[in-house]
Amino acid sequence: MALKRLFTGLAGAGLALTLLASAASAETLRVMAWDGYADKDWVADFKAETGIDADVVFIGSDDEIWAKMKGSEGKDFDVFAINTAQLQRYIAADLVDPIDLAALPNQKDVLPRFRDLSKVGGVEKDGKVYGIPFAFDSIGLIYDTDKVKTPPTSMAILWDPAYQGKVLAYDNGEHNFSFTALVLGYPDPFHLTPEQMDAVKQKLIDYKHNVLSFYTTADEALQIYKNNDVALIWANYGQQQMKAMKDAGAHVAYINPKEGALAWLDTWAISKGAKDKSAAEKWINFMISKKVGAQLSERTGFGNTAVATANAGGDDKIVWLENVEDPLKRSDMWNEIKAAP
Repeated sequence: MALKRLFTGLAGAGLALTLLASAASAETLRVMAWDGYADKDWVADFKAETGIDADVVFIGSDDEIWAKMKGSEGKDFDVFAINTAQLQRYIAADLVDPIDLAALPNQKDVLPRFRDLSKVGGVEKDGKVYGIPFAFDSIGLIYDTDKVKTPPTSMAILWDPAYQGKVLAYDNGEHNFSFTALVLGYPDPFHLTPEQMDAVKQKLIDYKHNVLSFYTTADEALQIYKNNDVALIWANYGQQQMKAMKDAGAHVAYINPKEGALAWLDTWAISKGAKDKSAAEKWINFMISKKVGAQLSERTGFGNTAVATANAGGDDKIVWLENVEDPLKRSDMWNEIKAAP
């Protein structure tokens, strides 16, 4: 009997040591994300599913992401959200690790547009994948259905004299040059020749004659819309902006133009300083699940890569944003356009 108690005691001590070791090795994933990309209930569900907790730091700008990643050479975070227009910068700086697609079974079930990553600009380098698409939105056209009876198909309607003084424009040189380049039929709206830049500038001066006002935030656009005769809005904030207007009672609809809609695409990337790459891949696989995707769109208005939404139909032409040839030049020319009579 005493011998049995001895073995029982040893077994209990062994179990206690195992539990202590397990607690000591419990993982906490270090996540950097935009607000709305790592909600508390998702973190709780991820922990319940994998046993891995997540410590989330929310950021407010691309510059902040770069400062945090570059400052620690990636050692402060395991996984982070970054858009495709910025990702190549991190690849070039050796701040991100390639991602093993075999560790992401949910990637096989994402929307067709995001399944073949070789066709998604900005996520690969030398055949290796560095970013997994997660959230996106197109930059389309919002129109008042009481004032525009025939649904438009192109951004060219913004130049229609019938809507002079009834257009809301977004105050940004880069995007305005890019969408106008698409209207003019230029194949690469992000890398324009000097001749193309001059042509776009003149076209934007003509556009300005139809513009009632410029806006910088979605809320500002909504307030201008409420207090003025507005028929058309160049919707920089896409379906999120559309949702806010509908929630406010506006009679509006949304289209992605036939020449192509500019669109941003946020991905999940793994830091070069990740402590546990496998845990980071589990996070990404969880985040591209259909459940999280549907909830993301419902909560934010953004498109997700797992479940179809109104942000982009299967046949819509989407032009993912890239870094432009000369941001400063575009900004200077845009100021000249706004100052033109």
